Amino acid sequence: MKKVKIVLLVLIICGAVALTLYLFVRIQFARSVDDPDGEVVLNGIAGEAVIRRDRLGVPYIEAGTEQDLFFATGYATASDRLWQMTLMKMAMQGRLAELFGKDYLDMDIFMRSLGVAGPIDNALSDLDPATLAILESFARGVNEYVDTHPRLPAEFFLTGHRPEPWKPVDSLYVFAMLSLSLSFNFIEEIDFINVAAKTGYEKAAWLFPVYPDEDLPFDEAKKLSELAPRSLNTLAAGWGGLRDLMRPLVRAGIPASNNWAVSGSRTKSGRPIVCNDTHLALMIPNAWLMIHQKCPGYEAAGVTPPGIPFVALGYNGRVAWGATMVMADNQDVFIEKLSTINGVTHYQHKGVWVPAVSRTETFKIKGESPYVTRILYTVHGPLVNRALEGMPVPPQMPVQPLPVKSEYGIALSWALGSGSKTMNGFLALSRAGNIAEARQAMMNIESIYLNIVYGDEKSIGWQVTGSLPRRGKGTGLLPSPGWTGEYDWTGFLPVTSNPHSEDPAEGFIATANHRTVPRDYPVRITSSWFNPERAERIRQVLEPMKGITVSDMEKLQFDRYSLMAKKIQDMLFRGDSSGRILSAIAALDEDHAENAREALEFLKPERFNAVMSPESASAAVLGAFMHTAGRGMFLDELGPEGSIAWESFQDTTMMSYSGQQDHLLGREDSPFWDNVSTPEKETKWQVIAEALGDAVILCEDRMGWERKDWQWGLLHTYHWRHDFTKKLPVLHGYFNRGPYPAGGDGHTVNVATPEWGTNFDVEEIPAMRLVVDFGMKEPARLIGTHGQSGNPSSPHYDDMLDYWLSGKNHPLPFGAAAVKAQYGDVLLLKPGKK
Repeated sequence: MKKVKIVLLVLIICGAVALTLYLFVRIQFARSVDDPDGEVVLNGIAGEAVIRRDRLGVPYIEAGTEQDLFFATGYATASDRLWQMTLMKMAMQGRLAELFGKDYLDMDIFMRSLGVAGPIDNALSDLDPATLAILESFARGVNEYVDTHPRLPAEFFLTGHRPEPWKPVDSLYVFAMLSLSLSFNFIEEIDFINVAAKTGYEKAAWLFPVYPDEDLPFDEAKKLSELAPRSLNTLAAGWGGLRDLMRPLVRAGIPASNNWAVSGSRTKSGRPIVCNDTHLALMIPNAWLMIHQKCPGYEAAGVTPPGIPFVALGYNGRVAWGATMVMADNQDVFIEKLSTINGVTHYQHKGVWVPAVSRTETFKIKGESPYVTRILYTVHGPLVNRALEGMPVPPQMPVQPLPVKSEYGIALSWALGSGSKTMNGFLALSRAGNIAEARQAMMNIESIYLNIVYGDEKSIGWQVTGSLPRRGKGTGLLPSPGWTGEYDWTGFLPVTSNPHSEDPAEGFIATANHRTVPRDYPVRITSSWFNPERAERIRQVLEPMKGITVSDMEKLQFDRYSLMAKKIQDMLFRGDSSGRILSAIAALDEDHAENAREALEFLKPERFNAVMSPESASAAVLGAFMHTAGRGMFLDELGPEGSIAWESFQDTTMMSYSGQQDHLLGREDSPFWDNVSTPEKETKWQVIAEALGDAVILCEDRMGWERKDWQWGLLHTYHWRHDFTKKLPVLHGYFNRGPYPAGGDGHTVNVATPEWGTNFDVEEIPAMRLVVDFGMKEPARLIGTHGQSGNPSSPHYDDMLDYWLSGKNHPLPFGAAAVKAQYGDVLLLKPGKK
């Protein structure tokens, strides 16, 4: 009894301490939140500027000149997202160890290895004077905010970091971070190496499909056949640890988004409607910042990454534009043969041993002495061995990663393009007066690869941006040997050669990361298209529609009908496959067969309408089945769970049309249907029958025995987790939001993607929803998540959640009367004494 009292006393004391700390944090950090009303006198501004805010904290920034407008934008951006913009630029600069210590050193080495500093310096020097002036004004605004605010948000206090002065070049680093976040093929290539180490090259090719109507990449997989797969695995194994460090900061490898535009011939008003919902990783704070800017000669409203001074996607009163990832393959991994000759690392290229270029880098580390290392470069780009070798690997790894003096190395080619032209292109796009000017602006966007759908009051269009690499040989889907030279890049295609259309006869344009060109299109954009169901659903809804309104488009953005669920139903209940599955179920033991038949009852079309609503029991069973089927197909051969091969394969689910989907809907002849841990040779139908039974068991384990209690939203949740709470769980309630029941899945227009076969946590979401109807007096509506502010003490940290979760939108007015009615808080910025 005495021990129980002691334990209770300890728990009470710990709880009291935690509560006291939590209350102290809330009171202390509340002082970092500005009053949105009033006047401030600032240095660096020539005339007066106004920052109005509405009930969601969205800023409407107005000034008499561009110089003062972008100064005020810098001030407002720092007020909302100072920590986030600081973190992004330091991550891209390879400086996170300065903030968080040596655990981030290898990520810093990797980021510094990308070699963006040189191109960014060149881009800064190439900027035209007007654009440079914008970056300088923005930087002055950021710095004036920091100088006048001794108390900054919680993250600065917790890291002990006081931000250094923002410089124009820092905005270019944020821009480079955006470009990296929209690039991902190098991840697929490294994942292929890790999977092939377990299965061999040819068998691994089954797991990296392009699309069902295209051949599996067996020829691509043969490129490295002279090398033992495991010898390459020793180089690539550290990627998993590096990926886990990067995920909270660099959300590369999660492609999604929808955009579409409908012509006036299909709308109620007779004017076009442009829509965009960018699907990004579920993260806190949001990747986008909402903003409205106005001065004589310039006005635009929409979203931008914190640290970029102008609207990236949105509406300017004349033109609307939105973007999705085009999935372009602008990265290649090359395997290099290395040798140390006279103490110098060489690599073989076209039969000649060439000395690697060496650059010395110094890394500051919080609490420790600086670390100095060399980064080596071949003709194909940086050798990333040093960054990967320092990462921990799972215990299942047979050997540790080899150091850079290994006989092989991994080099990364990445098409950066012209950063100055790209920034100028986005700025010109925000100024465009019609779709002709918009397209002309896009011709300069070389280093970011997007499907931009755009429109004005008369027309709609689609343009693919980015300068695509030319390859001497191969598709670039899988790693290439660097020593032969035959797979080298031979140059770049101009943006003018990219796909484009305007005012198509069918009356609408839509992209959703799917293959937007015929399979035999003469320009190879990529071999890594995303699954087609979202695009198919958008087309399915739009094709028969006439008299389209804003509410129709907002309803489509929130649509949770899953064509993947419908395709699974067709497999389960139609044609020859239905009989084979029933036969396989009959061969199971009695209890498991009963579970499998119950799963079929939940999934039959008469009961399940293929809508992945959070309240649906059938949607829960469907989600559970996809989970158990993915594991049943591949875990026996790629496992155990947590192993390098399994983690790498799971990565691919999130990046492109996946092996899981490809097998579930086809590939009856795949070798992976056989369970290698049993003496029998299993068939596809046996694996599916087992997975159906396992799905019911999973639902019972997670949601109880009562079927009436089963709901998709109990398995599948939105949970915004700040990275700080991993080490400071006492601050969970301060930083984090959720969990909330989630509907949809990775195949619905309203995307909510889990990592198939790992868990049901939502990994990617619509980070914003934009609708612009040129037939309305106030055309633009826009909502983000989870709030405008990145400061947890702000009331605008999470006040967009109710809008976002319920599918409501938020007006972006341009008219003077509507602006006055919406934006109630007014902060006047006044110049100090000169």
